Amino acid sequence: MKLGVVWLIGFALGVVFGLLTFIGAGLGVYWILIGGLVIGFLTGFLLKQMGKSLGFGFLSAFLGFTVGGIIVVVALAPFLTAIPFLGGFLGILIVIVAVVFGIGAGILALIGAPIGVLVGKRMASAAQRPSAIAPPPSM
Repeated sequence: MKLGVVWLIGFALGVVFGLLTFIGAGLGVYWILIGGLVIGFLTGFLLKQMGKSLGFGFLSAFLGFTVGGIIVVVALAPFLTAIPFLGGFLGILIVIVAVVFGIGAGILALIGAPIGVLVGKRMASAAQRPSAIAPPPSM
């Protein structure tokens, strides 16, 4: 599969899991764990190349989670501005937390990518699989 498509799929999943991390604050660590491993596994499975899947898995998880956190900051901006003196500080703090969560998801993607590569290489494509029905004997 093409690198750009795999990166885009991983980035979109990263944004979704990033939003889930900040919206479901009680389960935030679990969303990071699940999201990082899923993104890493998916990039490894689709690319079937260790080096590329490690790099693109980390990059898409890191950027996706970070962008998801920044979207939450932009959504909370009207509420943060209502708090005098602390609103800007809280916004900056949430952005820093989003970057840290992105780094954590990227590290977990480095764990999921080799697993995806191993599974992807062991699964043969449809053209390489032996057929279940034997051809008729020739006369």
